Amino acid sequence: MSAELLNNIKRQIASLPLPEKEQLAAFLSEQLQETIEQSSQTDVTGSDDDIRKLRMEWIKAHREEYAGQYVALEGDRLVGAGRTIREANEQAKEKGFKNAFLVRITSEYETLSAGW
Repeated sequence: MSAELLNNIKRQIASLPLPEKEQLAAFLSEQLQETIEQSSQTDVTGSDDDIRKLRMEWIKAHREEYAGQYVALEGDRLVGAGRTIREANEQAKEKGFKNAFLVRITSEYETLSAGW
């Protein structure tokens, strides 16, 4: 949608009387909820290898952007991120993804230690 069209719609909404604004708000809220529910029900399907490849491609593409954070992925879609695994998981659950893939992202330049 173009910015001009969106601004026209906003101007028209601003001129509506309160009861019609309330009806519109309820309609938009229902539409948003349906979209969220459909999004959370659209699970990534495919073989384990296909899903693994999607995850790895996402990690490679976003490694530096999320370095040092935990992320929750649904296939190649980010559904949560945070400093802790709990934060990432909670964000994913809030969006309806109860079994998101959780992983800590490391920088390409980070040296990992085995703890010896």
